Formats: sequence, structure tokens, C-alpha cells
Amino acid sequence: MDEFINLIIIVVTGVSVFTATYKILPFKSFPEIKPRIALFPKYIATYNKPVSEIEKNLDNLQFKKVGTSTFSRGKIYGDFSVKAIKITVKINNEINQIKVYASFFGIAFDTGDIWQLTSDIVNA
Repeated sequence: MDEFINLIIIVVTGVSVFTATYKILPFKSFPEIKPRIALFPKYIATYNKPVSEIEKNLDNLQFKKVGTSTFSRGKIYGDFSVKAIKITVKINNEINQIKVYASFFGIAFDTGDIWQLTSDIVNA
């Protein structure tokens, strides 16, 4: 029983440290070229179109408005695909910029899915 409790403590500690690291690390500028792998992906991207088009793209990608300029989709549980995880997009209309990030646990690495989602939001 002690081994099981130790294992639970190790897992909870590991997830907590991982999540804190993801939250503390700064946002990365959205690169023009899709990366093969990105560690702790959370992007800042600029756009050159009306915010209504960005919001339309978010709606087409099944994001729901949860605040004045915040959109979200996905669940905090389930599989690890970009279509299922909890993703948040914040729009800063004053400087034509969005932030795309995992809003609950964080993402350790990405093989281009978060990049593609960000691209679909700003370039569609």
C-alpha cells in the first residue's frame, strides 16, 4: 500500500511541476514554418484582418466564447489530440494579436498540431 501511495505522490508532483513549468514559460512568437517538434508550445500570433474574421475562424474551429475576448474548446480529460485537449485563445484587438495555449495541464511537446491550429485561426 505504501508503494501505491508513493507512486500517487510522485505522479501528482510530476504533473504539478510540469504544469507550473508550462504556465511560467513565456509565449513563443508564431513561426512562419511549421516546426517538426516544439517543446511547451504556446504561441503569440499577429493578424492583419478584422477581428470579426478571427472570431469567425474560431467559430468554424468549434471554439466557444467564454469571455469578452477569450475562446475555448476541448476537455481537461480525454486523449491528447489537439482536437480534444482544452485549448484557449485570447484575442488582443488593440495590437491585433492572439495567444493560443493549453489552459489546464499544458502541453509538453507538439509535432505541429498547435502550430497548425494557430495558422488556421489567423490565416484561414
